[in-house]
Amino acid sequence: MPCASTSGSLSEVPKRSAVACEYQDMGPIDTVIPGLDNDRSDGLLDTVTSSSLASTDMDDGSQDQAISAGKRLKAESVPSVSTEKSEELSSKTATVDGNIGMASTATSLGPVKHFVLPKMTAPVKELSGEDKDSLQKLVFLRIVEAYKHVSVSGGSQLRFSLLSFLGVELSVDLDPWTSLQTHILSDYVNHEGHELTLRVLYRLYGEAEEERDFFSSTTASSVYETFLLKVAETLRDSLPASDKSLSRLLCEVPYLPESSLKLLESLCSPEIGDRDDKELHSGDRVTQGLSAVWSLIVQRPTLRDVLLKIALQSAVHHMEEVRMKAIRLVANKLYPLPSIAPQIEEFAKDKLLSAVDIHSADAADTEKSGLQLQKNSEISLAAKDQATGEMKATESSAHASESCTSGTVSSTSVSEAQRCMSLYFALCTKKHSLLRQIFIIYRSSPDSVKQAIHSHMPILVRTMGTSPPLLEIIADPPDGSENLLLQVLQTLTDGRVPSTELISTVKKLYETKIKDIEILLPILSFLPKEEVLKVFSQVVKLPQDKFQAALTRLLQGSIHSSPVLTPPEVLIAIHSIDPDKDGIPLKKVTDACNACFEQRQMFTQQVIAKVLNQLVEQIPLPLLFMRTVLQAIGAFPALVDFIMEILSRLVSKQIWKYPKLWVGFLKCAQLTQPHSFNVLLQLPQAQLEGALNKIPALKAPLAAHAAQQKSTLPRSVLTVLGIASDSQAGSQSQSGQPEAGDAFSSDKEAVTEKSKESSGGS
Repeated sequence: MPCASTSGSLSEVPKRSAVACEYQDMGPIDTVIPGLDNDRSDGLLDTVTSSSLASTDMDDGSQDQAISAGKRLKAESVPSVSTEKSEELSSKTATVDGNIGMASTATSLGPVKHFVLPKMTAPVKELSGEDKDSLQKLVFLRIVEAYKHVSVSGGSQLRFSLLSFLGVELSVDLDPWTSLQTHILSDYVNHEGHELTLRVLYRLYGEAEEERDFFSSTTASSVYETFLLKVAETLRDSLPASDKSLSRLLCEVPYLPESSLKLLESLCSPEIGDRDDKELHSGDRVTQGLSAVWSLIVQRPTLRDVLLKIALQSAVHHMEEVRMKAIRLVANKLYPLPSIAPQIEEFAKDKLLSAVDIHSADAADTEKSGLQLQKNSEISLAAKDQATGEMKATESSAHASESCTSGTVSSTSVSEAQRCMSLYFALCTKKHSLLRQIFIIYRSSPDSVKQAIHSHMPILVRTMGTSPPLLEIIADPPDGSENLLLQVLQTLTDGRVPSTELISTVKKLYETKIKDIEILLPILSFLPKEEVLKVFSQVVKLPQDKFQAALTRLLQGSIHSSPVLTPPEVLIAIHSIDPDKDGIPLKKVTDACNACFEQRQMFTQQVIAKVLNQLVEQIPLPLLFMRTVLQAIGAFPALVDFIMEILSRLVSKQIWKYPKLWVGFLKCAQLTQPHSFNVLLQLPQAQLEGALNKIPALKAPLAAHAAQQKSTLPRSVLTVLGIASDSQAGSQSQSGQPEAGDAFSSDKEAVTEKSKESSGGS
């Protein structure tokens, strides 16, 4: 066994030589092949020599690497063999002198030498605390300002980590966060402010959550809150309202402290007295805040209740612009979320009921104070009778100021009611069954709340349409909500054709529950003519303004419906009303006739002539026939010849048998003289004498007219007019006594009938 190692590693040579020598002592020398180990050692030296020669061709950098590699190789070799081993190896080598191969190997390797590096001692300079702080801050600022070079080389993430770490490690007195804030906010976009802010906030959040000690945790929490608030306020003030940076930042930070939520609340619900900057109160800023609230509600479920409260408070804000924007957010985006829909609905209902309760209490207080003022004024007037004129003036001015104050309070009350109720109406467009609650509270609501309800209802009804929940309310409305129901029906039929379900529902309501013709008015122009004529007497019973509106609707129709009745049919229907039988006051019927004659474009001369021509043939004659004839003469004087024909037909119908109409006949004859003389001369002797006794002014002109056609007139008529001889007149008078009595009784009946008519008309 040779004493030298066959391995190519120099560090293993001493160890293997020692072991080989030990084996040499134990084994015979003859087993060693002479020259083998020597050749291997020479090869190893040749390799080292060639590598050293090759190293001379390297540049300076490669030489340094080779030198350092050699040093590492020697440093690794030296510790592998201790001093004791070296001495043992030397002694054992000296005792073996007969082995030529061992001697040649030991001679080629040479003795093992130790390389000890000298100890390096760097000069240390102790720095004061201020110098240390200054140096640390200088390093921090240098990293802050190196954003341009770092962004080019692609080390932004490492820089963010360094800044967040150093900011926490540096002393609070150095205030590194102010410098970092200034850098971020000077150019938020180009300085990658969002990423850097998040890295800093997450580092501070982690520091606060570790709770290593109370001071560190509290300091980190305070710095976190201040840093986030400063950045958020700057983003709000410097960036346009359409920018999403603020919303994005609030959504991605570790947590939102109370100060940040208050900032968001002030953005969503601005108060005029908070800040002088009017731009912060603009609608765009409110939209920015509400948009952030919407994003936070979706992305941060743990803060949903707090953020929902902010949105709901904005939905009842006193500024209409803010309120409308918040209502759109709540109704369109938040209410469809099943997790928060019950809370929104409950809040809106509470506000609706509070509006009724508050304004009911205000109305009661106003009434009470009014009674107290009236009582005090009466006492003061009783105590100061001497200054009557002055007191009256003072009282009138007091009443004027009171009326102005009540008007102002009323206007304020309506706007306040709208503020509380708008959100509930918006929710009704999403859930139609909520509308019944409005009908329930309508009866007990004060006037201001009712006015607010009426202002909201048209838009709501147009949005809902004839939905099943609305039809259910129409079929069975709560008591006291008739006026509100009428407005709903008018809105549903205004400019559109009502559905068959709506028409049938309203007709059934009229027949079963509400016997008020006003319920039918919105659909009246869509009913068949026969059904309209059945209820027309109830239409005449309406107040004059409502009757005229219904009349116009029946005569003109609408965009989607043709006229239901023609003008002649309307007048004939009015004359067909029996006040006693139908329970309609006579004055209502006469007012209806007057309303028709006022619409000259619809009720023309031809229409009136057609109507009179039909009415004169009715049996019995309508009660108001002669009144209509008189109106026709007054409205259309050109109809006088036609009217004379009508009067002649009335004579043939023995008009004097109808006392009420007889009075009108005589009045018409008086108004139309001398055209009516020929008609009067057609009367029998008794009726002519009674007419002349009733209207003595007719006798002279009628006699003059009769004298021109004496030969064609009966002697009895001439006698009544005083044209015949005395003897003939005396005999005629004796024979005509009963007729005179009949005329007298007829006049008496006419006077009585006239008094009844006048009393009925009044």
